[in-house]
Amino acid sequence: MQMIKSLRNLLVLSALIGFTANTSVVHAQEPNPDNFASVMVVDVAGIMREASAMQDARKQIRDRQVAYQKEIETREQALREEEKQLAQQRTLLAADVFQDRQKQFQQNVANFQKFAQARSRVLDQALAESQSKFSQALNEIIRRVAAERRANLVLQKGQAILFETSMDATKEVFDRVNAEIPTVTVEFKEGS
Repeated sequence: MQMIKSLRNLLVLSALIGFTANTSVVHAQEPNPDNFASVMVVDVAGIMREASAMQDARKQIRDRQVAYQKEIETREQALREEEKQLAQQRTLLAADVFQDRQKQFQQNVANFQKFAQARSRVLDQALAESQSKFSQALNEIIRRVAAERRANLVLQKGQAILFETSMDATKEVFDRVNAEIPTVTVEFKEGS
């Protein structure tokens, strides 16, 4: 097992030496440093999670979700009452009248289910659109930081296995995002 690890380390070291040697040869052949990949690494997922604008958007969505939940619970309670009254009237009503009321109750239940699903879709759509808006603004800030750093390749931190800490622009991007985009207006499209 130790021999396999040593062999693996030797192969990795050989590959790195070969890469360094190739880079030196290429550098010697091409004097223009602008043709080399200048890499910048950004933790996009972390910024999406921690940025004040996205935290604010999630709070707006949670607040709306709580309001929707109260509304749903109120309608649900009304349906329970309607069902209870219908059960009490079963013996008092003629069969055809009871069937009509039962059909109406079933329609009310179906309408309630559609209403609850529509509210869920509104929340999902609001989150997706907020993330999309924020992501577009974030990409623009990343583009500007990359231009300032003269980086011609930007990687998400999760894509990079090993990188020099000077390549990590996450804090710089994060600080700019919070300064330039402190909030995101969440649109709840209830009519759609």
